[in-house]
Amino acid sequence: MQKAKSYRNLILGCCMAGGAMLLAFFFLYHTYIQDIIYEERLNQMEEITHQMFQNLEDVIDSHWDRVTEECNYLKDANIQTTDELCRHMKKKYELSAYADHKIMLMAVDSEGGYYTESGNRGLFRDLDYFEENPEKISFVFDSMTDNQSKMIFLNRLQEPIDLQNGEKKTSILYFGIVQDMEQLNPYFNCEAYDGNNSVYVLDDNGFKLFNSNQVELIKGHNVFSVLQNMKYLHNSSFEKTKAKLEEKGCSYSNAVLDGTEYFYGLKRMENAEWTLIFLVPAEYVATNTLKLVNFVTIVIVIFTVIAAVCVMLGISFIMRRNQQEAIRVERENNARLETVNTELRQAKKAAEEAFQVAEEANRSKSSFLANMSHDIRTPMNAIIGITSLVRHDAADKGKVIEYADKIDISSQHLLGIINDVLDMSKIEARKTVFKYSDFSILDFIQELDTIFHSQIYEKHQTFTIIKENIKHEWVNGDQVHLMQIFSNLLSNAIKYTQEGGKIQLLVEECETKSSVYAKYRFLISDNGLGMSADFKDTIFDAFTRAESSLTNKIQGTGLGMAITKNLVEAMGGTIDVDSELGQGSCFEVLMDLKIAEDRTVALAAQEETDEQDGNILQGMRFLCAEDNELNAEILTELLKIEGAECTICENGEEILKAFEQSAPGDYDMILMDVQMPVMNGYEATKAIRRSSHKLAKTIPIIAMTANAFSEDIQHSLAAGMNAHVSKPVEMKVLEKTIRSIKSGGGVPNRRSLYSDEWKVTGHRRIKKDS
Repeated sequence: MQKAKSYRNLILGCCMAGGAMLLAFFFLYHTYIQDIIYEERLNQMEEITHQMFQNLEDVIDSHWDRVTEECNYLKDANIQTTDELCRHMKKKYELSAYADHKIMLMAVDSEGGYYTESGNRGLFRDLDYFEENPEKISFVFDSMTDNQSKMIFLNRLQEPIDLQNGEKKTSILYFGIVQDMEQLNPYFNCEAYDGNNSVYVLDDNGFKLFNSNQVELIKGHNVFSVLQNMKYLHNSSFEKTKAKLEEKGCSYSNAVLDGTEYFYGLKRMENAEWTLIFLVPAEYVATNTLKLVNFVTIVIVIFTVIAAVCVMLGISFIMRRNQQEAIRVERENNARLETVNTELRQAKKAAEEAFQVAEEANRSKSSFLANMSHDIRTPMNAIIGITSLVRHDAADKGKVIEYADKIDISSQHLLGIINDVLDMSKIEARKTVFKYSDFSILDFIQELDTIFHSQIYEKHQTFTIIKENIKHEWVNGDQVHLMQIFSNLLSNAIKYTQEGGKIQLLVEECETKSSVYAKYRFLISDNGLGMSADFKDTIFDAFTRAESSLTNKIQGTGLGMAITKNLVEAMGGTIDVDSELGQGSCFEVLMDLKIAEDRTVALAAQEETDEQDGNILQGMRFLCAEDNELNAEILTELLKIEGAECTICENGEEILKAFEQSAPGDYDMILMDVQMPVMNGYEATKAIRRSSHKLAKTIPIIAMTANAFSEDIQHSLAAGMNAHVSKPVEMKVLEKTIRSIKSGGGVPNRRSLYSDEWKVTGHRRIKKDS
């Protein structure tokens, strides 16, 4: 009876522990995780609406340019009467084909009367736009001729034009254009939300001036009043949102109206006295992110329940068997006591085995969940856990070094996952920005070889590059995203090919009838693990990885091939794969690239030599911009380990002053953070390049920032920096970048690129036929 009671207490304890775990998870989900999802959804909405708002600003700017042009025409015209004014406007109306854009010309006299090219005349009433005699006036008007909302743009004439209006005289003070507000509807469309959004044009007090043709989501005339009365979530409020609008000209928030949750954005127009509101039901915002989080949540709950049920069933089974055994023992005589004790020991052993089975089931569940969440929890658990071990074993230097190595490996894996997820998020939101420039196909191939040389050497693999029929070396394209495409393909080839395996890159220019574009065929093949026919059909889907005893040891998000396919197709190309399990894989990419003008293919060829060994940082002196005190301390110590010195400045203004006050030779290079107070890294770089210092144009400047997207790299180079290194900073990457700058750009001798075929094996790079 005592044992039965103990087992019942154990089951009750397990139930309570499982319930506590579920409650803790749901608490975490409804606080920390929900806040992260909320910020991600706001960021996605901001990215989607930013371009729409910018397009509207550009349209309004073009309207003001047109008004200035028409005012100049009017000034040069010899007009004496209001009838001549109307004829002048009608002539300009017909010559400029304004009817196609539903644009009218309008003149306004000193008494508030208006004139149009069609001869319509009227009087503005109850409008205070003209009271202070401003230079520019823009407003929305509803009561001219057709009961449609019109946007009016008027410039004050430098000198009023006195005209004869019948028997009296009048002075024309303003001249401009009028256009139907409906012409803005194409700029309000948002395909990302399948037309479920609504856009309103408001005045400064929140009253509706115009609403687009999308669904009507806000009833009433004053939108600010509706927003004020909505129920806000995530510690937000209308007052905070409006204050941010006043401060930055743009703000985003979400709230509940009539039981429906909405996300909205407010934008104060810079070139018109309007405020725009973009409103969309929350169910259409970042749907893929919500689906993924909800799916992972359901899986965690299900497997927690299953594990708890298995433990309780195991304990219940043991309890029933022991109860039966106890009844049998009670009926037997004392002579069989030793046998009963033996059976009890066997029952104890069986219970221990049952607990071991439960623990094994729990380990299997953790492994499965790690794979389902694409390896995110694995590096996080490692980093958190090993940090605790470091604190515990701080006195043991050997263990601390071992823990630091493990933290570094997990951090690199987690950083790769974050980069893949962010790239995929931008692709899904259609916010990937392409930057086109001229580059050499042959230099591009050489750079790929340089990047992967060390990885190939570590696995004792052979890398063969074949170039065929390259008639146009110089092309125009997005070299950064092309590098991402082929880096993903070559990285997979290296990872999924055994030590001593073979990898080949074939680059061929195909025949084409176009005189503007050249067609290139890229083949990346290997003799590695290959893939099954079933997995080959899903390899380009997001979050997919082959499952086997070998591939499960290779970590990854399952996003690389999906990103690659999306980038290839976005650049107008195609990608296909041919693979057989155990026989290797072959990826084919076809891409049309624009032929660059005034470029010719060099024909010389020579052997490559590896970069010189040695610590290039030894003895160097750096001027560093870093506003984060911890990051500054880490950078100082890392450079000190390499034998280098650095001077830290907290913002761009300080680093500019330090550079201008330095003598030539005080510093070898500048390491520039980007996001800093007072003056950011871009502004500081431009100021340094403009300064009168002798080394202003020549001192190397390297961007060292957490901004890691391709457009961030382009922005750094455009500001005048020589290179871009993403945080977290690795000293090997920094050393390679510095070596590249000192060697004149880091591109190997181009003459070696023009041989027909060459390969890399071990430390040596040799011609294949030599």
